Amino acid sequence: MSNRLKPKQKAIVEFIEANGPATPRQIRKLLGCDIREAYDRLKRLGMAGIVKNIGKPKHPEYQLVQRWQGKIKQPKQQQTTAPSVADVCRQNWQGYEIHKIFGSARA
Repeated sequence: MSNRLKPKQKAIVEFIEANGPATPRQIRKLLGCDIREAYDRLKRLGMAGIVKNIGKPKHPEYQLVQRWQGKIKQPKQQQTTAPSVADVCRQNWQGYEIHKIFGSARA
């Protein structure tokens, strides 16, 4: 899982955040899906470390873990640090020739 929340996962997280611990039946009603899909979505969020099961095996109940926001990847920002090797090679052909010689050397 890429840890970017999909719309249904986001709906689950917002529901748990607003109402506290949730059961698969509550999630089923929220999403309008069958119980198996609700259970699988909660299980995937659990594997991602966003929710944890605090209920019993036959009566699962899920709540958000502490610092769950840190487990969700944020959109990537533009890097303004060092340019890549390809960019340097495009600007400096002598550097490209050296890179080509050393880059193709095999042990």
